[in-house]
Amino acid sequence: MIERRFWFALLVAAIPGVAKAETIIFDPAVGAERTYHLEISMASGFSDSDGFYDNQFVSALTRFAVTGRDEDGGISMDVFPLWFAYEEGSRVTSTAFGDAPDDLAALMREGFSATIDPQSHGLTDFAPRGDAEMPEAMLAQMRDQLGQPVLPVEIEAEEGWSTTTTLPGIADVEITVSAVTPDAVFLSYDGASADTRLSGVSVLARDSGWVERSVMTYDMRINPGADDERFSRQTIAMANTESPFPLYTHAFRGEPEWHDMPTFPFSTIVMPPEPDMVFTGEPGEADKHGKTYTLSFAHDPAAGSNIGRFALHDLHLFDGDAELPTAFIATMPVTVPDADGFRTVSRARPVGIGDVRDDLERATALSAKVDWYPSEPFTLTLRPDADGAASVSRNGASAELRPTDDGYELLLSGKTWDFFGLSFPEGSAVKGQIYAADSGADWLTPAESQARRLALPDYSGLKVALKAETVPEKIEIRVERYAETPVATRAVTFRTERGKRLDPDTEPETRALYPEGAPPALDALTPEGLDLAALRFRLATTQTKHCEAGLDEPAPLAGHELVFETQADERTGTTTLQLQTDDGIRTHFYGHDPIAVVIDCETAVAWREVSAALDPARPWLIDPETLGADSTMTIGAFNARFRLVDAEGTALALVAPDGPPLAPDDTLASALFEDGHIRAAGRPERILEADAGSDPVSRRFEIRFPDLPEPREDAR
Repeated sequence: MIERRFWFALLVAAIPGVAKAETIIFDPAVGAERTYHLEISMASGFSDSDGFYDNQFVSALTRFAVTGRDEDGGISMDVFPLWFAYEEGSRVTSTAFGDAPDDLAALMREGFSATIDPQSHGLTDFAPRGDAEMPEAMLAQMRDQLGQPVLPVEIEAEEGWSTTTTLPGIADVEITVSAVTPDAVFLSYDGASADTRLSGVSVLARDSGWVERSVMTYDMRINPGADDERFSRQTIAMANTESPFPLYTHAFRGEPEWHDMPTFPFSTIVMPPEPDMVFTGEPGEADKHGKTYTLSFAHDPAAGSNIGRFALHDLHLFDGDAELPTAFIATMPVTVPDADGFRTVSRARPVGIGDVRDDLERATALSAKVDWYPSEPFTLTLRPDADGAASVSRNGASAELRPTDDGYELLLSGKTWDFFGLSFPEGSAVKGQIYAADSGADWLTPAESQARRLALPDYSGLKVALKAETVPEKIEIRVERYAETPVATRAVTFRTERGKRLDPDTEPETRALYPEGAPPALDALTPEGLDLAALRFRLATTQTKHCEAGLDEPAPLAGHELVFETQADERTGTTTLQLQTDDGIRTHFYGHDPIAVVIDCETAVAWREVSAALDPARPWLIDPETLGADSTMTIGAFNARFRLVDAEGTALALVAPDGPPLAPDDTLASALFEDGHIRAAGRPERILEADAGSDPVSRRFEIRFPDLPEPREDAR
């Protein structure tokens, strides 16, 4: 059923268009094309599972091209699946990541040919284009999936007109014309059968009959009424890729909750910022999360909270100056607060048929055109009467509160892109659920209802269901009124992690050379492990190579001498001196007589600042030749000789051009960037070099081991 409805939604373009003055049939011009973006949210589970559901999501792009008309009115079309992705939990399957088998990928690239029958509006003569071959069984299955027209009926362009027809899985579906404009006809769908029900909306272009946008929600029951009754819930949203409206199909979450309505006062209304405050000229960020990018860019903190809204288009991927062929679709950007003010964020997904993983690994940046629509907000105030009724309108926006059988409902309407914020009096304890203005069937959840806004005449319109013990004395409504056309369009570069890492002007993220702290100096040396009758000393490896540890006087145990075993840890830059018997068996010495340990060092290593100067603007860039270090030196040897220290005294690691941390056995050549520099992971203030030129130093420790513990009474 899912597959049928998926392909059925893709072929929504086969709905009727204009044939005569007020009758809509599919009547496109030869050469006409439409590319559709499809998003499907699917949930399934047992009806009595108390909220435990499986959620899946399907995304797709498909292009339809009209190639000819015959004398009988048949319409020839080519159908090109451009991208398909399936998400379930953290698992993502996508044709853009090489997940389509080679034979299916070849078929998708070649596309399919078909004919729209003028009588039934069904798809006939469905076959692969070109030389691609397809097994007959698979071809028949796909033909059946694509051969389900949304409406095998003609539509009259008259508000209130309705008809009944059959759609897949539902015998009687009532289709009603809800609104008619000079360019479009808006339809609503309502139907039910023994085990399936449907609520949906769509928009038809009057001049050609192409469907511009559509949202359908299905609820299907399997074994209805049985103890093991299961359900399948789907919301299918589809739009022409030229549509400016976002496609939202939120996961079904079961019985909707009532949420506390906001009571905090609105911020003071300020004038829109200047474009240079919105677009600072600084690059944004492209953070990779799984198989998507999160694109974001920051605004000048002085811009305040009245940022406006944005649209993002023309995305291109780059490796340095070379453009990569990967294509993307992006969600509508949203602006959110962050530590320094506000940041605008969007999600970008690679699309296509192939494997873009190598391109994503190489990419240094995405670029996009960003349109800015500033906002000039204003406030509406409702003061309900004793029955809970009130209305107000201003600047083309309106709000009406009216009582219902189980509470109240607030109806909001305005211009297309108006956004409404609500504020109730402190302590009013109002709870609410937010639906689209045309909320659809009463079994739709608020999220499913809001998805319908895509194909409703009043995109901004909302219906807010409210519950309250008493009628609130007033309701404040902030209307964000956005400009109808962009005031500014700027090219924004979003740098990937690799792009930021390779950019010499970008300060690398701070990473300590020794995350657990700098290795202990000789004068800070202390014994460890005595609580368990063991004895260890941890000393900087740089220092340890100049030292020897032993007992002041021999103290043999069962015929074996006590000696110190050394164990170096490159990760912490330390070497552990562990006391043990010379056969390595005994490392704990409960009740042993006191011993004296002497650590003799031929020199004490000190760290002294080198004369090489750091670039004040870019101190993380370091020319190794100025330090006398060549490319064959190992990273371990470099770290033993040099310290790159920041203002807090933290020794910084080196950055690797390819990303992963450098290993001690890697050579300095692995840390060299194209400009010949190595880079500190942070902002160094000084470069220190180990100096082993001091006089010999000895440390002596009197060690007393604990007695063997007495066993607990309950263990005897």
